[in-house]
Amino acid sequence: MGQLFTTEKEQTAAQAAVGSLLYSAMLTAGALPDVAIDHSLLSNPECLDSRTQLQDHLRQLQGHAGNRAPAYLKELISRLVAFSEEPKLAALVGLVVSMVMETAYASSKKSSGSGSCRVVEERRAELQDVMEEYLKRCRMHLNDEQKLREDTQRLEGQLSFLLTQLKNAMLREGPSSKGLKHWASGAAFHTQMLLHLTRLDQRGDPLVMQAAMEQYQEDFRQILPAYRCYKASTVTVVKCWGGLQMTMDPPSEGTVTGFTVVDKELGRSVTVPLPEDAPQGTELIPSDVCAQAYLEYMFSSQGPVAELERYFTYRKESLHTKLMVGETSDPNERLSIVETQPADGQRT
Repeated sequence: MGQLFTTEKEQTAAQAAVGSLLYSAMLTAGALPDVAIDHSLLSNPECLDSRTQLQDHLRQLQGHAGNRAPAYLKELISRLVAFSEEPKLAALVGLVVSMVMETAYASSKKSSGSGSCRVVEERRAELQDVMEEYLKRCRMHLNDEQKLREDTQRLEGQLSFLLTQLKNAMLREGPSSKGLKHWASGAAFHTQMLLHLTRLDQRGDPLVMQAAMEQYQEDFRQILPAYRCYKASTVTVVKCWGGLQMTMDPPSEGTVTGFTVVDKELGRSVTVPLPEDAPQGTELIPSDVCAQAYLEYMFSSQGPVAELERYFTYRKESLHTKLMVGETSDPNERLSIVETQPADGQRT
């Protein structure tokens, strides 16, 4: 057995080493929660390459759903394929794709969620319905700006209200990774609707988009602690003793050979051996402390949640910069703001 830590600094370093080890293993195994907005489908939606990529996503979705998805989902996928052929709608379709994929996958499994979970699921389903309806109305009235403006104004208000309802439901009942991802995609979709409305209405105020992004950034800050608490309830770490046994409590004898991270929400577990160069006493760190160390990395600046946070920060700052430029040039230039996100979250 290892020796106890002689200083608090040694203990902190050992915990950080375990957290890094477990996080790297989950990252390599693709077992981290997916809460990201698909930037590749937003970067340049009107270019041919992006539309081709979007259509590839939809074809994969069709193959994934197969006979497992209900009829309405298969019909929705077919409509999205048609929508993706229109460059003006590509960015909006891209935001719906990941939501539909999650729904199609979930529909293939039997789940009996609690009443509180069903409330969040209902809000998510309603959010998707409004997004689909807007895509349909856009396709119907692409050549009629007056009707397109009316549809956008009407459905934008509905979507905004549903996003507020979904946020509050998640704050009350705990946001799952899927719920957080869909809320974020819905927020991005909403700001894209506001962008379209500003383009359609020369009297529109682009500052509305900036105000919306600021509000969603604040909403995200409220959701984040609740999401972290939720993930803490789904993640456990167990120790492997002698390479044969996994347990939360140390046996009377034996040697710790590694750790296993279990994420109940994702239904995934990853085992990683204890490195030979691990800090002395690493095997003595309690399992719950190991889980906490893993969560520290998940919610650090290099984790998946930070990428989502950077998206909201970048969009708010990007809009502010472009609006400042618009105020000192031709006012019509303010209507040419495009939804963009540099690769890997880096600004250009």
